[in-house]
Amino acid sequence: MAKPLEEWSLDELRAEGNRIIDELARRGVTSTKKPKADIARSCENWVRGLGWDETFTREMVEDEFAVHERKLGQTLSDLDRNRLVQLWIALREERAQQAA
Repeated sequence: MAKPLEEWSLDELRAEGNRIIDELARRGVTSTKKPKADIARSCENWVRGLGWDETFTREMVEDEFAVHERKLGQTLSDLDRNRLVQLWIALREERAQQAA
């Protein structure tokens, strides 16, 4: 348990303040170095990896896109959404033909 504020010396308070500032600076540098994930690429990877399953419906695919959008905090453009739905349809048909 942390000691009460009254028991801290001025030097201890300065040291703790500097430690907190250093930690925030490290977090800021670390977070800016990470490239922001691309929503279109993330959804395309899902379509190519898992989305072609014959049990999936278009609504399920749209729901999965929405999950990716929420996770990444980005919105899929209409052009990308249509392209990915067309890719999903093509992969689904291709795999259905291979299974037959």
